[in-house]
Amino acid sequence: MEAVAAVGEAFFTTMLEGLLDKFAATSDLINFAKNNKLHLELKKWHQILQSINAVLSDAEEKQVTNKTVRIWLTELRDLAYEVEDVLDNLAYEAWKRKSKAQQPRTKFEKLIIFPYGLKSAVMFGVEMEPKLKKITRRLQEIAKQKNELQLKEGEISMAYYKDQRLPTTSLVNQVNVFIGREKDKEAILKLLLVDQKSSTENEVPLALIPITGMGGIGKTTLAQLVYNDDRVDNFFDLKAWIYVSQDFDVIKVTKAILQAINITPVTTCECDHINDLDLLHLKLKEKISGKKLLIVLDDVWHENCDGWELLLRPFEVGNSSVCKIIVTTRNQNVSQITANLLPAAYPLKELADDDCLSILACHVNVFGSKNFDAQPHLKEFGREIVRKCKGLPLAVKASAGLLRAKLLDKEWEALGRSKIWDLSEIMQRGVFPALRLSYHHLPCHLKPCFAYCSLLPKGYQFDREELVLLWMAEGFLQLKGNIMQPQELGRHYFSDLLSRSFFRQSNKNKSLFVMHDLLIDLAQSVAGDLCLNMEHELQIDEHNLENARHVSFIRRQYDVSQRFQVFNKMKNVRSLIALPMSYQENHCYLSCKVLDQLLPKLKRLRVLSLSGYFFEDLPDTVGDLNHLRYLNLSKTGIRLLPKSIGKLHHLQILILAHCRNLIEMPVEICRLIQLQHLDIRDTPKLQEMPPGLGKLTSLRVLPKYVIGKAGGLTLRDLKDLPLLQGQLCICISRLHNVVDVRDARDANLKQKSNLRELALEWSSNQKLTSNSCSDLEVLESLRPSKDLQRLSISCYGATMFPSWVRNPYLAKIVQIDLFDCINCASLPSLGQLPLLRILNVKGMNAFTSLGPEFYGDGSPFLKKAFPSLELLRFEKMKKWEEWNSCVGNVQVFPLLRELVLQDCQILAAKLPGILPSLVKLDVKRCPQLIHSPLSFPCLGELNVEDNSDLILTSMVEQSSIITKLIMKGISGLTCLTEKLTKALAKLEVLEIGGCKELTCLWPKRSELENMPCLKNLVIKSCPKLVSLVGEKEGLSCLSALIKLKCLTIHNCMAMESLPDTFEIMNDLKELEIFGCPSLLFFPEGKLPFTLKRLSIRNCRNIQCLLDGNKSHLEYLCIDDRLALESFSESGFQIPNLQIFHIFNINSLPNQMRKLTSLGELSLSNCEALESIPSSGLPPNITSLKFCNCKNLKQPMLEWGLSKLNCLKELKITGACPAADMVSFPDDEGEMLPSTLTTLFMENMKNLESLSRGLGNLGDLEQLCMKDCPKLRTLPRTAMPVSLGRMYIFGCPVLQERCNKNRGQYWPIISHIPCLEID
Repeated sequence: MEAVAAVGEAFFTTMLEGLLDKFAATSDLINFAKNNKLHLELKKWHQILQSINAVLSDAEEKQVTNKTVRIWLTELRDLAYEVEDVLDNLAYEAWKRKSKAQQPRTKFEKLIIFPYGLKSAVMFGVEMEPKLKKITRRLQEIAKQKNELQLKEGEISMAYYKDQRLPTTSLVNQVNVFIGREKDKEAILKLLLVDQKSSTENEVPLALIPITGMGGIGKTTLAQLVYNDDRVDNFFDLKAWIYVSQDFDVIKVTKAILQAINITPVTTCECDHINDLDLLHLKLKEKISGKKLLIVLDDVWHENCDGWELLLRPFEVGNSSVCKIIVTTRNQNVSQITANLLPAAYPLKELADDDCLSILACHVNVFGSKNFDAQPHLKEFGREIVRKCKGLPLAVKASAGLLRAKLLDKEWEALGRSKIWDLSEIMQRGVFPALRLSYHHLPCHLKPCFAYCSLLPKGYQFDREELVLLWMAEGFLQLKGNIMQPQELGRHYFSDLLSRSFFRQSNKNKSLFVMHDLLIDLAQSVAGDLCLNMEHELQIDEHNLENARHVSFIRRQYDVSQRFQVFNKMKNVRSLIALPMSYQENHCYLSCKVLDQLLPKLKRLRVLSLSGYFFEDLPDTVGDLNHLRYLNLSKTGIRLLPKSIGKLHHLQILILAHCRNLIEMPVEICRLIQLQHLDIRDTPKLQEMPPGLGKLTSLRVLPKYVIGKAGGLTLRDLKDLPLLQGQLCICISRLHNVVDVRDARDANLKQKSNLRELALEWSSNQKLTSNSCSDLEVLESLRPSKDLQRLSISCYGATMFPSWVRNPYLAKIVQIDLFDCINCASLPSLGQLPLLRILNVKGMNAFTSLGPEFYGDGSPFLKKAFPSLELLRFEKMKKWEEWNSCVGNVQVFPLLRELVLQDCQILAAKLPGILPSLVKLDVKRCPQLIHSPLSFPCLGELNVEDNSDLILTSMVEQSSIITKLIMKGISGLTCLTEKLTKALAKLEVLEIGGCKELTCLWPKRSELENMPCLKNLVIKSCPKLVSLVGEKEGLSCLSALIKLKCLTIHNCMAMESLPDTFEIMNDLKELEIFGCPSLLFFPEGKLPFTLKRLSIRNCRNIQCLLDGNKSHLEYLCIDDRLALESFSESGFQIPNLQIFHIFNINSLPNQMRKLTSLGELSLSNCEALESIPSSGLPPNITSLKFCNCKNLKQPMLEWGLSKLNCLKELKITGACPAADMVSFPDDEGEMLPSTLTTLFMENMKNLESLSRGLGNLGDLEQLCMKDCPKLRTLPRTAMPVSLGRMYIFGCPVLQERCNKNRGQYWPIISHIPCLEID
């Protein structure tokens, strides 16, 4: 492993082959080299590198055990990178000369500038020649050393990487391995123990069941569990377990099957000496005839279809037997070897942490059980250990092997805190070899792609295209001789790694992917010191910094320049990638020093990603990064790109997606002739594009195309971008600027056969749409390919749609969006589009009626309309009055799962009466709907707003499986009738809001029993609601809601009573009561032990105190003095309280220090509060907030804040006399703890200066000052270097002194990443 880390083997082959390809580059580079007398040196380089490449495989194998070869490879690697940089510089210089020569010159320029250019060219050649010769000498020395090292030409033997594991057998200790795989075992057995039938009712002779997953996840163990199940023994006549591994020999495997099913002793097996495959096949066919056979092929790697066809032939051809084969493999490609395969492989997932903990206890073998009951003090350490294993059973077992007979806390704690790959013992116990083997089975072209993934943080969810583009920019895609486009080839690489279990689909977001933590560790080991993930910045040594070529880091919310000082030691960085803390987050901020001072030093950068940082300007020096291939500025605040971006000759990928402030792209961008990917999605302020964009003939991806005004970019220019037909989606906007319909025809979208998504947008401003060109003619001419899958049309101004927007032309369409087509009076006939799944219609103001024509062509043979539609949405249809959903015997919307009707104010129609698949119905602000019988048998979620109770009842009563009901503004609703509650027997979530006539929820106590599944009850703004249950004697009956977990009541002004007791509600976790001034009593008795969150606010007339045990509470928000006293009387026994919000109290109790778990304390509107308790505040709080504590005059030095060693956030807002000092904080630094990261001060009328004591806050990240009118001074030499955000509002004097460029304090604050100055 150390040898691999020293060299970074994964990149060698791809890097050298890429270099050799560069020597066969364009004629421009060759001619340039000849003209500058550099061609001979390049020719020598080519020859030497070819000879070195021939022995590279042998060197990569020998470097594992030979230190001298390892050093040789390291020197070769460094020199190869240098060679690539020189070739890049030559190509850049050649391009620059050619571009300059093509520019028109005046007579004066021809006389003056050309001789200067000639002199410059001569000087360049003179400067470069000695550099090239120096590299030649170094290459010659390395070539000489390869002979001395006796490196040979040929392929790598893989001898070192052969599987060193012991063969598996069918025997298994079920007691130790069954944990966590019960469901998986039953799923496989369900597939096995079925007599599959073909269409002729004969049994299918062969079925394969592949179990896939990464190494060490337990595929073999699962197969063993299934193989040894009694049900399997009873079902099958014969069984065979074959360990295949890497040596897939058809004759050998066939013999092994024969030996396993032979009832004669192994020593006399008649197949031992047979090597003829035909005889073996005949013998096997004879043995299995008429029998049911189970075969397990364990640890299969072989992908060749021919070999598999030969192996499986005896089970397929003319056989009366039934054979089922379980295949365990890491490679999903293996699982696709035969057409008889089941629809999909069975992917084995990681175990849950609790299951891993049981395995750990079982394999440590000191407890005698599967739990920690005998040694409870070790359980938490065990949890930390299994968390590191990330659900991988093999890693858990390896960890257990280290802990056998160890019972000391410190021994378990040490393992829990260690990085698992740092423990050589664990790797020797099988974890590392198991995963390493998967890597060595990768084709050479995939190895650098996998190693590059070492830059990903653990747990990071990544997008496929994101990774493919990075591979593309780094030159990992072997395009030579490949007919695929680069991105298509990259997707193929990605799919291959996915099929080999190096990636897996994210459980949280199916469009994203993740890597197992241990596979990221493996990637880091094979990448060596070339890839540096700064996730653990404190553990990085200087050697790694100097050798790093590819660097990633996780963005922080505020990244100050000090964090990047480490890059001063990185002279050779080629990739600098900022990654998010989570996939979706707010903007982060980066110090301008990083952009202005660091980037110019990183001359070798090929990949630069600053995605997610909010900065408005990119420095001109970015144009000096002439090696740059990839520039990602997505989700930044950038407004304008610098003109110097046109100097980036090698740039292939420019990502500006979600730059919502971007207003313009410079004309110079049209010089980027190698640009292939220009992503400008979601840039609403970008209303114009450079007219010369058609010159970018290499462009393959351009998701947004903005039509300009006269003289700007035209629709016709699309025809000059021939490679765009390989693009998947495009949005063409500002189509109102089209003045000649021929431009639309010339765009020729019909021929872009790979176009899958098309959005066409006109202006919503009707004043801009008056031109000589008809919208209808333009849209008719923009007819796309028949393969289109998604179509969106916005702000289209004509009164009808063209003929192609209907069946049968768009036969493959999956989604159609028609937005704000305000003049269209009818919808196109879409009902016979066979694959249409989603239809969204919004803002069609002229539309009045939906009739039979919408569903089809009126054919008498029509049986179904919208046969595949799953989502139908109508919004803001101002004049829509009629909806005829009855079309003879035609079944409409048979698969519709979600129907949304919003803001259709005059729609006086019935809903479709029968929707057999409807799961979700959303009807808002459609008050004229007609009550009618409905049949929605699958309805599970209903959202009704501003309708009558009759409509609500008709929707509810025909479905007995509704689990979520949201109703707002239902007129006529006074209570939930018995008829309603009986239909809501499965209801889990009930939200009621704005029902002005509602007086109670249930008239009678007995009706609660109709809703036993209710878990979440929310009632808001029901002014006449008096109680939950109408019958007074029914107040204690909430016990019928045995599953209720959350009860929320907001702004019910007439609410007088709650249930008599909450104690019997054994599942209640959250109780929130807000704005109920008529409520007099809080229920007596104890709170339920399950209650974690309690909030009582703005209920000013409550008289009954809270009593009983409150030790279970984790969140408490109260604004009543008496209620607080009820807590303090019990001695503040709330050991689990984490968040405490207090409003309107007179004093804090002395027992506050007992709240040792409290992390957040907030005191608001406590106008009578005069001091902090002498015993102090809770010792472990991290956040402390004071708001409008007008009489808190006790000096801040006496608050004891400096003793709060965990305090991170301090906010003082509104009036607070104690904090209103002339200078803040104290100069000596004794007032505030040094742990503070956020300091917010507001309404400090006397504050004039921030003192040098601010410098003692070495971790301060945010400093916010608001409404401090006298504040004028900052400490010039004591501003914390950690400061990432400075907010100044309502401080006029200080604001003037902090003005950009001209304020006296600007030099000392300009480096702060986020400056918000009013």
